[in-house]
Amino acid sequence: MSRARSRKTPSAAAAGALAPYFHAFFEAVDVGACFLDASGRLLAVNEAMRRLLVPREFAVGEPCDALAADVDGLCGRCPAQEVLASGERTSQVVAVPAPDGGERQLEVVCHPLRDASGAIIGLAETVRDVTRRQAVEREMAMVARDIEMLLGSIRSILVSLDGEDRIRRFNASAEAVFGLAAADVTGRDFFDVGIDWEEDCVREAMAESRRTLRPVRVDEVRCFIPGGDERLLGLTVNPVPVPQGPPGVLLLGQDLSEIKARELKALHERRMQAMGQLASGIAHEINTPIQYVSYNAGFLDEAFGEMLTLAAAYGKLADAAAAVAGEGDARAALAASLGRVRELEAETDLPYLRQEVPTAIANTRKGIRQVTEIVGAMRQMSHPGTGEALFFDINAQIRDIVTITRNAWKHVAEVEFDLAPDLPLVYGQPHEVSQVLLNVVLNAAQALEEQAQREPWRRGRIAIASSLVAGSVTVTVADNGPGVDPAHAGRIFDPFFTTKPAGKGTGQGLAISHAIMARHGGTIECGSRPGEGARFFIRFPTEGGAQKA
Repeated sequence: MSRARSRKTPSAAAAGALAPYFHAFFEAVDVGACFLDASGRLLAVNEAMRRLLVPREFAVGEPCDALAADVDGLCGRCPAQEVLASGERTSQVVAVPAPDGGERQLEVVCHPLRDASGAIIGLAETVRDVTRRQAVEREMAMVARDIEMLLGSIRSILVSLDGEDRIRRFNASAEAVFGLAAADVTGRDFFDVGIDWEEDCVREAMAESRRTLRPVRVDEVRCFIPGGDERLLGLTVNPVPVPQGPPGVLLLGQDLSEIKARELKALHERRMQAMGQLASGIAHEINTPIQYVSYNAGFLDEAFGEMLTLAAAYGKLADAAAAVAGEGDARAALAASLGRVRELEAETDLPYLRQEVPTAIANTRKGIRQVTEIVGAMRQMSHPGTGEALFFDINAQIRDIVTITRNAWKHVAEVEFDLAPDLPLVYGQPHEVSQVLLNVVLNAAQALEEQAQREPWRRGRIAIASSLVAGSVTVTVADNGPGVDPAHAGRIFDPFFTTKPAGKGTGQGLAISHAIMARHGGTIECGSRPGEGARFFIRFPTEGGAQKA
């Protein structure tokens, strides 16, 4: 027995030693607290409770409900009575007047206190001011609602995936593009919801983004939507790191179909603008060969008439010669006919005709051939294209562009060719590539024209070469003009950037050319030194290309 008493005594002593600490903690904590006995009498209340419920009076030993002063506030639904009735913990948030005349929110939690047998021996009630917390929660709820509204109204495709490629968010634009409802796909594997598209490149981009934790861009992903329509999507894969496990990803994208259509329209308008600028020059180029075609045709018509007259005279001479053997007077007729033939020979000048008629015919053919080349190049250049990629001869494209731009450069420069034979065929859209070549050649011609106005004694030169370098078909267009100002070198491919005066340039030519080359998987670059001219390098990949037969 003594050993049992010795074990209890230290515990009671320890509890007694801790009593001052419990009391100090009870008074110091910033959460209002009070204890009630099983009948609802107030046993203890701390200073925080008194501050929170000013001007309410607390009298230890009195029933709690006898102290009620706000039946519509804290005591309107007595938490102590609820706990005594149900035996379960209860909590509520109530509004009470604040010292500044406003209102504050209090969270009241009441716990049952039980003895070893489980009987309720009292209650512990805590009260804390949650006004700021609730204000923050309301603000966060409003922010969350605004974010939801923003994500719902954004026109970009937005798809959020977890580390296992399960869909967490699928916004309205994604629903419209893919023809799927967010409710049907949320929580499912992104690559198992029935999207008909080029998913391999998307998977590769997601893997790279997760590996490098950097955004990865994927352009022109083909996607077939319900109904069979094809669309081009531009996607950016953004990594979303998480504390554990593989990172999630956020897919942001656009339907490029309309953008592509607008770009093609702008490209066609740019081409038509260039064609309009070249129209007067081309008319002059066609007029020159047509003039000597017309002159030579008139000459041939006149000469042919004279030759017919001579032929008729020769016919009569033959008739007279045939009659020589017949009558005596036939000899006199023969002599007269021969005299007439001699007169006509002198008038017709047969030696001159023998020399000039073949030359006139050759010039006529040359003029017609030039007109045919110009018209053919114009038709090739102005054709809107089918939008389909195919294999084509880049050297033929170069010759066509030089032909139709001749009036732009012929007075200020000479054009030199160094085109490599047997180049691989380039794969792409010929009408777009012709736009790139047109822009670069016209820029060279315009630079040389400006130079000629300042230095008329200096003859310009445009050198165009094609070659196969490091697996790429490279077209180089170089001029000996003033070159590109170093201050502008980094901006010449920017949209709407131009150094030309108003009405002379739109600043779109090289920007469009840069976009076209990017779509073809190639590049366009410029190298220049002031006073030494500019040199443009246009490179096409040969992967998947074909060798000319």
